[in-house]
Amino acid sequence: MIKSEYEIGKLRESAAMSDRMFAKVPELLELGISELAMAARLESCYRSLGHQGFVRVRSFNQEVFFGHVMSGANLAAPSFPESATGGSGLNPSFPQGAGRKLVGPNEPIMVDFAGVHDGYMADQTRIFVFGQLPERLVQAFDTAVRIERFLRGSATPGARCSELFAATQGIAAKAGFGDHYMGYGERARFVGHGIGIELDEWPVIGHGIETRLEEGMVVAIEPKFLFPDVGVVGLENSFVVRAHGLEALTKLPDEITYVKRC
Repeated sequence: MIKSEYEIGKLRESAAMSDRMFAKVPELLELGISELAMAARLESCYRSLGHQGFVRVRSFNQEVFFGHVMSGANLAAPSFPESATGGSGLNPSFPQGAGRKLVGPNEPIMVDFAGVHDGYMADQTRIFVFGQLPERLVQAFDTAVRIERFLRGSATPGARCSELFAATQGIAAKAGFGDHYMGYGERARFVGHGIGIELDEWPVIGHGIETRLEEGMVVAIEPKFLFPDVGVVGLENSFVVRAHGLEALTKLPDEITYVKRC
């Protein structure tokens, strides 16, 4: 779970790759494009930056491609992964990620992709929209930002993972979004997971996880809120556990991007 400074250096390069790709999303998004075509554009961009084209996953029986690109109600479609989001995918043999749905106005568009450099990965999620989002979704996104900021200061060496997760549940509930936090109905019971040469490594900041954080652990923090038949809002960044809290590896602004071009 604890990464060497050499490994952290590789993870910084993965995070820089991720930031470069995510910064290009507004140029590549197009109103009316299919999720699948959008995913293809982003995957091509990643490959041109040196992405290895394969994302290894630690979790038992889990699979993923580059990640997830989904929009609107498709974001809230129940699917296979142990995650707040999943999407329809293209068929039942791989029921997750981009489908044939067309990107529409005034709905959340989520890009949740892992950058990989020399085998080490950084995980990142951002929300994009043509037009405006419903105010309730904007408020939920702001709550996700508050949760991340809480963890930036509280996820210090010695902090117990289960207690950190419970505290984030409290923030979500106080904001009025407890029932939508990390899913709806059958919700994911974590808000953070380790990353390295695989996705979903240890430690897991989640329910029942008594692991205490140590300096040098690397985690992806992903507070998200799901609204059935509407979509998902939230964000994800990759961090190193340091004595003072979390040091950000991915560095793009924690905000919704309103895309102007059509």
